[in-house]
Amino acid sequence: MRHSISYSLGNYQVNINVWLFILFLLMQTLLNELGYWQLDRAKEKKQRMVQLDSSANQLLTDFSKITSEDLKQFMPIKFEAFLSDDNTYLIENKIQNGELGYHVLNLVTEKSTGKKVFVNRGWVSAKANRKNLPKVTNPPFDWLVLGRIYPLNQDILSAKAEIEQYDQVYRLPVMDVHVFKKLEEKLGETIEPFIIRLDKNQNSGFNIDWQWISMKPEKHLAYAFQWFALAFTLLIVSIVAATKRKTS
Repeated sequence: MRHSISYSLGNYQVNINVWLFILFLLMQTLLNELGYWQLDRAKEKKQRMVQLDSSANQLLTDFSKITSEDLKQFMPIKFEAFLSDDNTYLIENKIQNGELGYHVLNLVTEKSTGKKVFVNRGWVSAKANRKNLPKVTNPPFDWLVLGRIYPLNQDILSAKAEIEQYDQVYRLPVMDVHVFKKLEEKLGETIEPFIIRLDKNQNSGFNIDWQWISMKPEKHLAYAFQWFALAFTLLIVSIVAATKRKTS
């Protein structure tokens, strides 16, 4: 089997190594797929921003009628609740304005349905020593909650993550579906599989500056351009490497 193909093109000789050509095709496919993936992500983020804007003037008041579409749109919601326990739940490694800290959660019971749900009250700074947990006060026992629905991360971010308990404080490494289920088992409770992110104007909140999308569409477009540019560069370099001017 021949490992190279040669042919003439005017004053130039083109030599193509079969194995390198296969590698070139694989690399081109990978780079272009990464570019299109970033374009899809940009489109998804734009849609999410539109959903946030379109749902801003809507308000759910019936806790029993929350749908999967409401979760996708981060629907605003208002309901009466009471504290389910005196525990504080801290999600660690949350960065705000370049400073490391925690998100502070409390477990509440919605009064009309009896369903339990976590309310994220915002960010607090972490101590220099990880063993020194921040001291936070609980919200009032009877609480009128106003916020937006935020779905759980469906990706398992840390399969070996452990929940640490210090008296009435639970420290969580992340809040994905894996940790959420472990927390349900630990508490012996059935909890709604989403979180309420408290409105920044609520009195019981801390430092609230929610990021509803992890990366802006413009950044995804910039990454897409980089991947396509790499694919184009590889094409040019490969053509130059395979082509030589004939010598007389």
